Amino acid sequence: MGITPITWEEFETYKTVKTPDNLYIREHDGKYYTVFELGIASVRRIFEIQVDDLKEYLNGQRSADDILFKAQNDTWPPTEEERKIAKKKFLAKHPNSLINVPKNRELFTQEELEELIPIAEDLWIKGEGKLPNDYVSPLK
Repeated sequence: MGITPITWEEFETYKTVKTPDNLYIREHDGKYYTVFELGIASVRRIFEIQVDDLKEYLNGQRSADDILFKAQNDTWPPTEEERKIAKKKFLAKHPNSLINVPKNRELFTQEELEELIPIAEDLWIKGEGKLPNDYVSPLK
């Protein structure tokens, strides 16, 4: 739902909702809200929480971090698998860190690496002049 026009003073008058993690959630007219301090100047903003989302949190299906993320971003946080997929897509487009961060190679099959490593090496050499002294190609 995102940021609401509700003021801090209004929010403080709403009914407190008891939560397992003592989150700062309030209820008013059947709607649920939480508060965040945003920005450099830490301005308080009130966010609406969907009833179904709150139920998932209260039933233990979602964590406190999940419900706060959803209130701010109107989407659940990505799963570990979704993060891996996104990272793999990013690395396929920008393979440079396959050179200096060997752990990134674990996301790819050997066949994918055979395609990406030569591209990454060329990009690295163009940018840095030469491959790192401690670089060991996964293709050899």
